[in-house]
Amino acid sequence: MNSKKFLLAVAIVMMAAMNVQAQKIQVVDDDGNGIPLVTVLTENGVIIGTTNLDGVLADVKGAAKVALTHVAYKPQLVSISSLRDGRVAMESVDYGLDEVVVKPKPYFYVEYYFRAFSYIEDSLRVFTAGIIPVGHEINNKYKGKTRGVWTFGGAANKALTWNTQFLADEAEKGAKDNAIPIEKSFWENETYKNYYKTSVEPDGENRWVIRNPEGVVGHIVHDDGLSITTIDGGQTQIYANKANGEEKKAKRREEKDYTYQYTEVFKLNEEGKVQNDGFVMEQDHWEYNSKKGRKITIFYLYATEKSYMDEDEFKARRKELNKDYAGDMSLDELAEYVRAHNIPALAAEQQKAILELTKQTGKKKKEQNEK
Repeated sequence: MNSKKFLLAVAIVMMAAMNVQAQKIQVVDDDGNGIPLVTVLTENGVIIGTTNLDGVLADVKGAAKVALTHVAYKPQLVSISSLRDGRVAMESVDYGLDEVVVKPKPYFYVEYYFRAFSYIEDSLRVFTAGIIPVGHEINNKYKGKTRGVWTFGGAANKALTWNTQFLADEAEKGAKDNAIPIEKSFWENETYKNYYKTSVEPDGENRWVIRNPEGVVGHIVHDDGLSITTIDGGQTQIYANKANGEEKKAKRREEKDYTYQYTEVFKLNEEGKVQNDGFVMEQDHWEYNSKKGRKITIFYLYATEKSYMDEDEFKARRKELNKDYAGDMSLDELAEYVRAHNIPALAAEQQKAILELTKQTGKKKKEQNEK
C-alpha cells in the first residue's frame, strides 16, 4: 500500500471513529449550574436518557435533535450540532401559588396534579395523569389523608402494558409524603444521619451538597425564594442497605441495576427556611431491569390549590371535583386544567408519543373485542 492510500485509509477509520463517538450534553440553568433529572427524548418522544446530578447525559445516541423536559423548566427542542461544548441552558417556568392565609382549621388542603410516564426500554407504554385532593391533618404531624378522586388521561390499558396501578399508588404516596420537606428531613431527621449516613455541607452561597461516606449523593439549592433538593436515591439506598447489614436488599437492587433520582421544590419562608405548607412540585425517576426489559418511570407532581379547611369544607371540595370530572378526563380536559393552573406544558414530543400510544391502545382493545 502506498503512502496516499495508507493516509486515506487512516482518515476513513478516524472519520468512522468520530461518527460513533458518544455525544455528551450538559443541561444548565441561568447561572450555569447543571440541572439534574432532565429527561432527554428524540423528536418522536423516544426516551434517550436522563441527566445526572451534574446535569450531564453522556451520550445522545446519535440523535440530531433532542427534546428536553423537566418538572421545573420549559420544554425545549435542541439541535445537537448547534451546541457549544455540548452545553444547553433551560429556562425556568413562572410557576407558583398564592400565599395561604393561616386559619385555625384542622385540615391544610392541597390539590395535586400529577402526570406519569412508563417506558419499557425506549418505548412509552403508559401515560397517566389526574388530580389528587388531600387534606393534611395539621394536628397529626401533617399526615396526608387521601380521600379523593382519580382522573386518568391517555393510555391505561393493562393488557397492553405494565400495570398502571403502580403509577396511581406512587402518585398517592407522593401526595401524602409531601407534608414534610425532604430538605428539612436531611437537616433534622435522625434516620438520614444514622441509617443513610448522610451529612449536609456548604457548597457556595445558598448551595449545599448531601454526602454519604462514598461521596456526593445530592444537592440543595436556595434560589428565588425556593428550596430545590435533588437526591440520588438509588445510590443512597444501596449504600444504606450494605451499611446496615441488609445484604439481600442491596444485592437485589444491584442485580436489577436499580436507580432512583428525586427532585423536590418547596417555598421558603421569610427566614429562608422550608415550611410544611410550602410544597410546589416534585419529580421522580426510577429505572430497573426486568424480564420485559429496562423499566423506566418518570413522575411529576404539582400543587395547584392550597387552603385551610374544616372537614365539611374538605368533603364539599371532593364532591365538587367528582361532579366536575366524574372520575375521568380526556387529554383536552387535562390540557385545560394545566393551562388554568399555569403548570408547565407537556413537551410536544411527549404529546405526540401519547397520541400514538392512544392509537395503539385503541387497536389492542378492538383486537381483544373481536376475539
